[in-house]
Amino acid sequence: MLSVLIPSFRQVQGNHGKHFTVFQIEVYSSGKCHKIERRYRAFHSLHKQLKHILNAPEFPPKKVRNLNPKVLEQRRKGLESYIQELLKRKPVPKQLLNFLSLPGISPASSLNSFNAEESREIIHQPVVMYNHHLYIEDDRTSTLPNIVSKGLLMAFYSSDEGD
Repeated sequence: MLSVLIPSFRQVQGNHGKHFTVFQIEVYSSGKCHKIERRYRAFHSLHKQLKHILNAPEFPPKKVRNLNPKVLEQRRKGLESYIQELLKRKPVPKQLLNFLSLPGISPASSLNSFNAEESREIIHQPVVMYNHHLYIEDDRTSTLPNIVSKGLLMAFYSSDEGD
Protein backbone atom coordinates (compact mmCIF):
# COMPACT_ATOMS: atom_id res chain seq x y z
CA MET A 1 0.00 0.00 0.00
CA LEU A 2 1.15 3.48 -0.79
CA SER A 3 0.46 6.50 1.42
CA VAL A 4 1.57 10.10 0.84
CA LEU A 5 1.64 13.06 3.22
CA ILE A 6 2.82 16.60 2.66
CA PRO A 7 3.52 17.70 6.24
CA SER A 8 5.36 20.95 5.57
CA PHE A 9 6.93 23.39 3.16
CA ARG A 10 9.96 25.64 3.29
CA GLN A 11 11.43 28.63 1.50
CA VAL A 12 14.54 28.06 -0.59
CA GLN A 13 16.81 30.63 -2.18
CA GLY A 14 17.62 29.82 -5.79
CA ASN A 15 20.79 30.44 -7.79
CA HIS A 16 19.80 33.97 -8.80
CA GLY A 17 18.72 35.05 -5.32
CA LYS A 18 15.02 34.36 -5.96
CA HIS A 19 13.05 32.65 -3.22
CA PHE A 20 10.68 29.80 -3.95
CA THR A 21 8.75 27.24 -1.95
CA VAL A 22 9.37 23.50 -1.86
CA PHE A 23 6.85 21.08 -0.40
CA GLN A 24 8.24 18.27 1.71
CA ILE A 25 6.60 14.97 0.77
CA GLU A 26 6.65 11.78 2.83
CA VAL A 27 5.91 8.62 0.87
CA TYR A 28 5.13 5.50 2.90
CA SER A 29 5.48 2.21 1.05
CA SER A 30 5.86 -1.26 2.56
CA GLY A 31 6.47 0.18 6.01
CA LYS A 32 9.28 2.48 4.85
CA CYS A 33 9.27 6.26 4.61
CA HIS A 34 10.85 8.01 1.65
CA LYS A 35 11.14 11.82 1.77
CA ILE A 36 11.33 14.09 -1.25
CA GLU A 37 10.83 17.78 -2.01
CA ARG A 38 8.94 19.18 -4.98
CA ARG A 39 8.08 22.67 -6.15
CA TYR A 40 4.56 23.70 -7.07
CA ARG A 41 5.55 23.70 -10.75
CA ALA A 42 6.41 19.97 -10.52
CA PHE A 43 2.92 19.26 -9.14
CA HIS A 44 1.42 21.37 -11.91
CA SER A 45 3.44 19.52 -14.55
CA LEU A 46 2.16 16.21 -13.14
CA HIS A 47 -1.39 17.53 -13.32
CA LYS A 48 -0.96 18.56 -16.97
CA GLN A 49 0.28 15.06 -17.83
CA LEU A 50 -2.56 13.32 -16.00
CA LYS A 51 -5.47 15.44 -17.19
CA HIS A 52 -4.91 14.12 -20.73
CA ILE A 53 -5.26 10.47 -19.73
CA LEU A 54 -7.77 10.50 -16.88
CA ASN A 55 -10.33 12.65 -15.15
CA ALA A 56 -7.88 14.24 -12.73
CA PRO A 57 -9.18 15.78 -9.50
CA GLU A 58 -9.32 19.54 -9.05
CA PHE A 59 -5.86 21.07 -8.84
CA PRO A 60 -5.20 23.82 -6.26
CA PRO A 61 -4.66 27.15 -8.04
CA LYS A 62 -1.54 29.22 -7.66
CA LYS A 63 -1.82 32.74 -6.34
CA VAL A 64 0.51 35.08 -8.18
CA ARG A 65 3.85 35.29 -6.34
CA ASN A 66 2.27 34.95 -2.92
CA LEU A 67 4.67 33.75 -0.21
CA ASN A 68 2.20 34.39 2.61
CA PRO A 69 2.39 31.42 5.07
CA LYS A 70 -1.41 31.16 5.30
CA VAL A 71 -1.73 30.92 1.52
CA LEU A 72 1.12 28.40 1.35
CA GLU A 73 -0.48 26.28 4.08
CA GLN A 74 -3.74 26.27 2.15
CA ARG A 75 -1.85 25.24 -0.99
CA ARG A 76 -0.03 22.48 0.94
CA LYS A 77 -3.35 21.02 2.09
CA GLY A 78 -4.74 21.25 -1.43
CA LEU A 79 -1.72 19.48 -2.94
CA GLU A 80 -1.89 16.76 -0.30
CA SER A 81 -5.56 16.07 -0.97
CA TYR A 82 -4.86 16.14 -4.74
CA ILE A 83 -2.18 13.43 -4.42
CA GLN A 84 -4.35 11.36 -2.09
CA GLU A 85 -7.21 11.47 -4.60
CA LEU A 86 -4.84 10.26 -7.31
CA LEU A 87 -3.71 7.39 -5.09
CA LYS A 88 -7.32 6.20 -4.79
CA ARG A 89 -7.36 5.56 -8.54
CA LYS A 90 -6.78 1.98 -9.56
CA PRO A 91 -4.49 1.47 -11.29
CA VAL A 92 -2.22 4.13 -9.84
CA PRO A 93 -0.93 6.27 -12.75
CA LYS A 94 2.70 5.52 -13.59
CA GLN A 95 3.28 9.28 -13.92
CA LEU A 96 2.45 9.62 -10.22
CA LEU A 97 4.86 6.80 -9.33
CA ASN A 98 7.58 8.57 -11.32
CA PHE A 99 6.76 11.86 -9.58
CA LEU A 100 7.12 10.21 -6.15
CA SER A 101 10.43 8.61 -7.26
CA LEU A 102 10.32 5.68 -4.90
CA PRO A 103 13.71 3.96 -4.54
CA GLY A 104 13.70 0.37 -5.74
CA ILE A 105 10.22 0.54 -7.28
CA SER A 106 9.99 0.75 -11.01
CA PRO A 107 6.64 2.07 -12.19
CA ALA A 108 6.85 -0.28 -15.17
CA SER A 109 7.01 -3.33 -12.93
CA SER A 110 4.10 -2.22 -10.80
CA LEU A 111 0.96 -4.26 -11.34
CA ASN A 112 -0.96 -1.04 -10.76
CA SER A 113 0.65 0.67 -13.73
CA PHE A 114 -1.27 2.08 -16.69
CA ASN A 115 1.22 0.48 -19.05
CA ALA A 116 -0.60 -2.81 -19.62
CA GLU A 117 2.18 -4.45 -21.64
CA GLU A 118 4.76 -4.00 -18.89
CA SER A 119 2.37 -4.86 -16.09
CA ARG A 120 1.95 -8.39 -17.45
CA GLU A 121 5.45 -9.36 -16.32
CA ILE A 122 5.40 -12.18 -13.80
CA ILE A 123 6.87 -10.93 -10.55
CA HIS A 124 6.12 -13.97 -8.38
CA GLN A 125 7.34 -17.53 -8.12
CA PRO A 126 5.86 -19.94 -10.66
CA VAL A 127 2.75 -21.80 -9.59
CA VAL A 128 2.96 -25.59 -9.69
CA MET A 129 -0.19 -27.45 -10.62
CA TYR A 130 -1.08 -30.99 -11.54
CA ASN A 131 -2.78 -31.83 -14.81
CA HIS A 132 -5.15 -34.38 -13.34
CA HIS A 133 -6.50 -35.51 -10.01
CA LEU A 134 -4.97 -38.79 -8.91
CA TYR A 135 -8.17 -40.36 -7.60
CA ILE A 136 -10.68 -38.88 -10.03
CA GLU A 137 -8.73 -39.49 -13.24
CA ASP A 138 -6.90 -42.73 -12.57
CA ASP A 139 -4.16 -43.34 -15.11
CA ARG A 140 -4.68 -47.01 -16.11
CA THR A 141 -2.00 -46.96 -18.82
CA SER A 142 0.86 -47.42 -16.35
CA THR A 143 1.88 -51.01 -15.55
CA LEU A 144 3.89 -50.00 -12.50
CA PRO A 145 2.16 -49.92 -9.12
CA ASN A 146 2.02 -46.55 -7.39
CA ILE A 147 3.38 -47.50 -3.98
CA VAL A 148 3.07 -43.96 -2.63
CA SER A 149 -0.65 -43.84 -3.39
CA LYS A 150 -1.17 -47.35 -2.02
CA GLY A 151 0.74 -46.48 1.14
CA LEU A 152 -1.33 -43.34 1.70
CA LEU A 153 -4.58 -45.18 1.06
CA MET A 154 -3.57 -47.90 3.51
CA ALA A 155 -2.58 -45.31 6.13
CA PHE A 156 -5.87 -43.43 5.84
CA TYR A 157 -8.35 -46.23 5.26
CA SER A 158 -6.98 -49.43 6.80
CA SER A 159 -8.45 -50.49 10.09
CA ASP A 160 -6.17 -51.34 12.96
CA GLU A 161 -8.98 -52.82 15.01
CA GLY A 162 -7.39 -56.26 15.00
CA ASP A 163 -4.17 -55.10 16.68
